[in-house]
Amino acid sequence: MAEAFEFVPCVLCGQRETRRFAPGKGLAQLVRCRNDGLVFLNPRPTAFALREFHAGFVREDNTELFDGYRREILRREAEAVKQLVPEGSLLDVGCAIGTFFEFFPVDCWRRFGVDTSGLGVQRTMEHHPAQIFQGTLAEAHFPRNFFDVVTILDMLYYAPDPAAELCEVHRILKDDGVLAVEIPGLAYTRLRASAPACWLLEGRSGPGLANSRHLYHFSPQTIRRLLGGCGFRVQQMLPEQASLGGGRFRQRLNRWHFQFARTVHRATLGKVSVAGKELYLARKEPDARVWKSVGLGRA
Repeated sequence: MAEAFEFVPCVLCGQRETRRFAPGKGLAQLVRCRNDGLVFLNPRPTAFALREFHAGFVREDNTELFDGYRREILRREAEAVKQLVPEGSLLDVGCAIGTFFEFFPVDCWRRFGVDTSGLGVQRTMEHHPAQIFQGTLAEAHFPRNFFDVVTILDMLYYAPDPAAELCEVHRILKDDGVLAVEIPGLAYTRLRASAPACWLLEGRSGPGLANSRHLYHFSPQTIRRLLGGCGFRVQQMLPEQASLGGGRFRQRLNRWHFQFARTVHRATLGKVSVAGKELYLARKEPDARVWKSVGLGRA
């Protein structure tokens, strides 16, 4: 069991001084960096184990997670992107079954996708005119300064080395290009993992915050530091709705929470987030000095 796990330093500062944030089953635990506050899984599955998990992430029995539960969220996020860039070349990293492409018409957009899931790539190519690469972003070897927009929606926290991922995005984005990153809200995620919330929404106790494949749990402060260190200037953060399935009660509660999160965001001028998801829109700064990766997640 222990051989399937590895200990890693903080991706923001490279330090290993941490304290426990949330316990899990067996070796699993979340820690918080004492230097910058980043919350991450440590120890965590090895790079080989993570690659196997990602390759099978899209399955025949879970495609609704990437479509029905997400469609309205993706539509809003696409509109936010198009407010900044009305047309051009788009890369969706972690495109799953390609639902996001529906909101970028082919007469205005050249569409590209990357995903490690064979089934996801197959479904995307069957239903969407787009150029899709099966593998990781680094393996795709896109040209420098090629894309107008790169999106990483609800998957950056799965990346073994998110700094390396973002530095590669900086390389392939055009000068002043736009990056859109969607992450779960940390305050919401902690509440959602609590026993009372799990019993209310699901009638059972949940798996616990540390017992998922989420390698990182970004706060507004740590995601901004990560983006800034990789050469991006955050222009705005938009609160978004959690992609929560289930019956009418769960859906109604989810919609109510989304409206509440928007109200809190406006009332605090964006300083407080209780949203289920957070969409960060950032511009590439061409002359920015970007971090060197600390070398996480190498097989």
